[in-house]
Amino acid sequence: MTRFVLATVLASTLVSAATASFTGYSVERVITAAGNTRYSVYANWSASNLVMLNAFSFVNVSGNMNARHQDSFTADGEVGTWQAGAAVSATDRVEDSWVTASGSATSSGWGSALDPGFANGGTVQNVNAGAGWYDATPGTANNILAGGSQGGYRMLLMQVVRTGDDTGQVSTHSMQLAWKVAATTTALFGNGAFTLGVPAPGAMALLGLAGLAGRRRR
Repeated sequence: MTRFVLATVLASTLVSAATASFTGYSVERVITAAGNTRYSVYANWSASNLVMLNAFSFVNVSGNMNARHQDSFTADGEVGTWQAGAAVSATDRVEDSWVTASGSATSSGWGSALDPGFANGGTVQNVNAGAGWYDATPGTANNILAGGSQGGYRMLLMQVVRTGDDTGQVSTHSMQLAWKVAATTTALFGNGAFTLGVPAPGAMALLGLAGLAGRRRR
């Protein structure tokens, strides 16, 4: 009995240690040469020797993504696609919105395919609820690399470009991830949320006043 309990505790500890390696999403925001706002969304891990598998179960928590696209894919009745590098030059790609499961967005190895959640019925400006993407280049090691604002290791998962300066447009999104330890076949899972945009200066001031009023009441 004691042996069984110890084995169970040890197994639970190992699982917790493995899944705890995902530390959440981080976002980098820049203004492009064309004056648009570009976001790079990264998943972060605390361990090396990991391989990204897929992102899935996307949820638009609040606000709208309002992504812009540079390509002219029209099979779904809209203009633009989330598939990176499909019909966009390297120059235009920096002004385009796309998702990736390999951290790259080149026409020769963009490394993502879209699951049925991206099919007709949604708008290309926002990722559909429940959508996901995965490695479309089997045999290519989607290794999670060192770097990022959180330190540790990271993988680029999405680029979102909004037209012009998007100050005041704030949206929050969440999704789940699967990855594995290199040279293994067991998938590990995690989830988290990220925010695009910065509040307008007036909204920031109102938030500050609300906080001050709250402290005075206490």
